[in-house]
Amino acid sequence: MRFMVALAGLASASAIGTAIVVPPPSFQTPGGQVAAAVPPGPVIHVVRYVQLQPGQTAPPNTVVQQAPAPTPRVVTVTTRQSGVVK
Repeated sequence: MRFMVALAGLASASAIGTAIVVPPPSFQTPGGQVAAAVPPGPVIHVVRYVQLQPGQTAPPNTVVQQAPAPTPRVVTVTTRQSGVVK
């Protein structure tokens, strides 16, 4: 039984080692370029927002959006010491 477990472990270690060492298959396109056999997954576009500090300029070929104007807030504070609303 121990011999079979050791043999199975050796076989699995060999399979894992082969998968790590051997590169994935590739093929040559009609244009002479080498391409991977497995097509890449869908393209993911990453959108990043950066807040520029005063005096900074945006990098070339970027879209600049103006920040929305802050909405004013009305705050009423009542103090209990003097009873006067400020």
